[in-house]
Amino acid sequence: MRLKIAKESLLNVLSHVVGAVERRHTLNILSNVKIRVTTESLTITGSDLEVELVASTALTEGACLQAGEITVPARKLVDICKSLPSAALVDLQITEDQRCILKSGNSRFVLGTLPAEDYPLLTTENTLGTQVSVTQRELKRLFEKTSFAMAVQDVRFYLTGTLLEIDQEQLRAVTTDGHRLAMCETAATSTATQAVQAIVPRKAVGELQRLLSVEDEQLALLIGRELLNVTILIPSRDKEQGDIKVRFTTKLIDGKFPDYRRVIPRGGDKNVMIAHDVFKQSLQRVAILSNEKLRGVFLNFNADSLQLRANNPEQDEAIEDLAIQYADTPLEMSFNAQYLLEVLNVLDGDDVSITMTEANQSVLVQDPAHPDQIYVVMPMRV
Repeated sequence: MRLKIAKESLLNVLSHVVGAVERRHTLNILSNVKIRVTTESLTITGSDLEVELVASTALTEGACLQAGEITVPARKLVDICKSLPSAALVDLQITEDQRCILKSGNSRFVLGTLPAEDYPLLTTENTLGTQVSVTQRELKRLFEKTSFAMAVQDVRFYLTGTLLEIDQEQLRAVTTDGHRLAMCETAATSTATQAVQAIVPRKAVGELQRLLSVEDEQLALLIGRELLNVTILIPSRDKEQGDIKVRFTTKLIDGKFPDYRRVIPRGGDKNVMIAHDVFKQSLQRVAILSNEKLRGVFLNFNADSLQLRANNPEQDEAIEDLAIQYADTPLEMSFNAQYLLEVLNVLDGDDVSITMTEANQSVLVQDPAHPDQIYVVMPMRV
């Protein structure tokens, strides 16, 4: 195998797959990327056996001097490419003794390789499953508005991902860690005849967010029993570089997501309207003096006023009063400040609506201008 290619073109393809490669893995070959060169295209594959990314781009005439495939260390190849001058030309060659020689200018690097046929792949040609059509912009928005509430290293492994649910022309993303819940939905078309659910792992969600753009281009998601597939076309910013096609595949988490509908509070009779930016900034200030472990902040609701209060074992205390729209009985609740701030960070409107029932019951937080986003936060037990 031999390839001559501009450093930027090679790095551009590499950068779209290297995120799937783990630095340390029980299988040495999974520290590598698989490179396949034909006269027409360059294809690079990265995988950790849960997430697989395959990026390909068309090659200019004469770039492929000898077709072939091999696997080389991913991070080393990326670091070498990054260290080369911006206009560098890379000459990548696999010798008869299966060593990878990379030349550029006066530089020469020799990398160890492993056979391409040993590289494990997730991708199958199976097209069975539910096809969902949604725009890149909307799919990216679903993940951005909900991913913060995924659990981290929870024994309830099904909470460490994002639930994607297609139901009656609606695609819904739901996350929860048992203390808060985030839900966002958008219009989508699908081949489903009944509700379909899939739990996408945390790492896969992060990689998808990175790959997706804010374009209105339609994507075709294929949700199977064990895998989720989607192909994304990434236009090149440089006319000299070709567009990149990325095929994304992830294993789905095998588990049953809790019935999130039962968690969403219904019939709340106490409603508060607060200016978004004022509330967020006040909460940030008061939280400075909260208990470092618990991060608790007291919210005391009175007629058209809210008092935020925090203290800690060092006898520090912060108090701030805000004007709000509230016309019900006084109510005091305590929340983890970080949970509330993470919700406020993904709300875009000028106002925040908080719907409550009792002091020890979950509250519903929404942006009145975006009813397709719902957030539930449980209060702390005092």
